[in-house]
Amino acid sequence: MSSKIIIIATIIFLIVSFSVLFVIETKNHDYDYKKSWSVVYFENPRDNSLDFTIENHEGEKSEYNYEISIDEKKISDNKIEIEKGAVQKIYPIIDLEKSARVTIEVTADDLKYRIYKNIQ
Repeated sequence: MSSKIIIIATIIFLIVSFSVLFVIETKNHDYDYKKSWSVVYFENPRDNSLDFTIENHEGEKSEYNYEISIDEKKISDNKIEIEKGAVQKIYPIIDLEKSARVTIEVTADDLKYRIYKNIQ
């Protein structure tokens, strides 16, 4: 009789343990669970386009300011609001006739991101 109790208790313990581990791992795989972050990147860093993306994982709707500079001269300055968890692709139209270093600076509240691209 005591061996049946030990086996049943072990099975119940394993089921509870696996359930708790499953819940914990599910939360760890969610990029936005109790985290606050954003990311800025070029759509295709190898070509000469300036298309870039801003991802909002701040946990709330945020306003992002972005400034485009060519060889340290400000060319464009815009604002965009992005919903929580949304991805916004931006396609700036700037005519580049020669090689240049392009800087895109994105700010939101106390965040500041800067990405660079050398255009040939």
